[in-house]
Amino acid sequence: MSNDRRSTGTVDERRRRLLAGAAGGLTVGALGLGGTGSAAAADEDTLTIIHDTHFHGRFEDADVETLDIARYQTLVDELRAEYPNAIYLGNGDDLAPSVLGLEFEGEHMIEALNETDIDAIGAGNHEFDFGVEVAEERFEESTFPWVIANLLTPDGDPVPGAERWTTVETADHTVDVFGMGTSGFHDITDYPDDWQVLGYEEAAEDAVEALEAETDFIVCASHAPSGAHSTIASVDGVDAVVGSHSGIVFDEPDESGNGVIAEFGDEFDHIGRLTFEVDDAALTDWERLDLYDSAALDEEAYPEETDHHTPVDVQDVGRTEELAEIADGYLDELEERLGEPVVESEVELDATFANYENETAWGNLMTDIMRSVDRIVDVDREIEVAVQNAGGIRSNATYGPGDITGSDVMDILPFPNEIEVWEVEGATIRNYLEWATRAMPDDFGAQPAIQVSGLSYEWNGHDDDWEQGDDGFPDGGVYEIFVGGEPLDEDETYLLATNDFEAGRSPIAEEGELVVESGQFQGPFTMDYLEAETETVSPAVGHRIVRVDEDVGDAALAADNSVTATFPVPEGAEVVVDDGFRAVSRTQEVAEATAVEVDGDEVVVTFDADDLLGLAAVDDPRVRVYGHFDPDDAYYGYEDGDGYVDLPVNPSYEFHKLKASVSDSDLEAVAGALEDDEDTADDDGEEAAADDDEEEGVEDDVPGFGPAAGAAGIAGGAYLYSKYGANGDEASTDD
Repeated sequence: MSNDRRSTGTVDERRRRLLAGAAGGLTVGALGLGGTGSAAAADEDTLTIIHDTHFHGRFEDADVETLDIARYQTLVDELRAEYPNAIYLGNGDDLAPSVLGLEFEGEHMIEALNETDIDAIGAGNHEFDFGVEVAEERFEESTFPWVIANLLTPDGDPVPGAERWTTVETADHTVDVFGMGTSGFHDITDYPDDWQVLGYEEAAEDAVEALEAETDFIVCASHAPSGAHSTIASVDGVDAVVGSHSGIVFDEPDESGNGVIAEFGDEFDHIGRLTFEVDDAALTDWERLDLYDSAALDEEAYPEETDHHTPVDVQDVGRTEELAEIADGYLDELEERLGEPVVESEVELDATFANYENETAWGNLMTDIMRSVDRIVDVDREIEVAVQNAGGIRSNATYGPGDITGSDVMDILPFPNEIEVWEVEGATIRNYLEWATRAMPDDFGAQPAIQVSGLSYEWNGHDDDWEQGDDGFPDGGVYEIFVGGEPLDEDETYLLATNDFEAGRSPIAEEGELVVESGQFQGPFTMDYLEAETETVSPAVGHRIVRVDEDVGDAALAADNSVTATFPVPEGAEVVVDDGFRAVSRTQEVAEATAVEVDGDEVVVTFDADDLLGLAAVDDPRVRVYGHFDPDDAYYGYEDGDGYVDLPVNPSYEFHKLKASVSDSDLEAVAGALEDDEDTADDDGEEAAADDDEEEGVEDDVPGFGPAAGAAGIAGGAYLYSKYGANGDEASTDD
């Protein structure tokens, strides 16, 4: 069995790989939507579970608007009509997050979901984005039950308006459904601190004890993380677990434990169908519908058809009339409010779940804007730092190059999260970065899990002491932290902008002091800023957040006409990859390598001398060489079933990353050696010298010295001064 147990970013990569091969153009009737299940369809002893919603408060996919709730429902209705004893279950996160969710606080989704005749939904964390009182109102407005077994009030009661479990009657069977949410409720949404969170096994055992005497089949409509499902399914009496918090797409159901586990993604890309023999809860047939729009894809990118994967071209799927009317009404209203462009982007802005995994252009843009919140609030000095939780960047789509609308911005930042300014010590910034970092062997892979402005730092993606089942996420280390290009002073205080959700769950609120509440939600503030302050944006990805899997120590420098840095091959490297090597200073200036060679146990990286020494234009440049290597999976030893996890896990990284440090003294020595060589060459007449710098200037092609290297304080500084002047600017030849 091949299950995809990786991040939601990996899910998207898997989807792109899946979109290959099969010709489209079939009608729904021609597809049959029955896969291999015609025999099962005629058997009244079977039960069929249709599952997966996770609509996130949207009526249509963020990238492809024809993948919408009205077509999705048409397919669900056809499956329900084809299979006897069919039930339809949702897996939560249906009310938010999205711009529609923010504008209407989930009312729009309840109106739509009440038309779907869904049997039950396992409540997710985003049902509570607007507080428990709003969640209770939405649950009570629903004509179907919301279920969640592991979240209780302080008195031990079910979530108000919801149930821990419910019973669904089919023509021939009694089916009981319990819900399960992530155990990290308090960290990721607006739950009261004193609400109880039961462990997954305890909550599942409660459900079975309450239900098994009067039921034919017990299923968990899960919004728990993928890694928790083996625990839930192992409880005797649980026949199936469907859905998840993780948004993962399985290639096939997991039948390795007591209960069957099926995770088929979220939103509008897939619908899962499982058919069981009720007597022994055996899975007799299953199908995953893979929705796509042939008008939006080249033919070679259509999903592949297999025995159990059924591609469905939504161009051939009609819209359920009632749902179409509801969705179009809300979308038209939203378009009137937010449909106009607010800015033009010259580059692609990535608002996908890659924001968990690495620095992005969108993350840099929005956090830079957050630092400008002082335009509407009074603070006594510059806001030096901004941090943003990756989970607050939610559209999972890319935008541009081109116009960016208000709806785009609000879809990216859909939460009612208020921008706040905090005064924090440098030690708190370090604690926060360590707290935010998620290392291997977590299910999602290694992630910094934030975006930043005014900061740069390294993070390590491994925690050798963490094991599955431990609380929280594995902890990665953070190193080489700079604020505004200067080393972090742990005793100094800084002003930091973030959102109230992120502050309240992190060391920021625990250790810092709130300076000002802006009164501005992130989405509207960002939209207004872009519209008022700029016509075009072109944010670049630099080295604010640098992953380091292996620190190989100091590099030895040597100089000739170029400069080489030599350091050990990482112990965990299967192959050193000879591209992507560069040197970076504390001010994020970059020198790209011109060559990379492996000589036995050493890596030799060559740089243009001007480029490398140009990084020494500031005192204490703190230069580091970064590069790529293909990791040895067995060396790291992260197990997945019978084998090792295929590293580096996340699609944002093709390779692991190494770091070698370059000492300031070595840079000085190399600069001095190159200057001595230059002087010798001049004495021998091998190279023209400038006898009078002020009158004649100095040629630009002198080896070893580039324009950025014109600061005093390194060996050869006087020579650079004569060539480029005191500020490092090239001297005029017109004097």
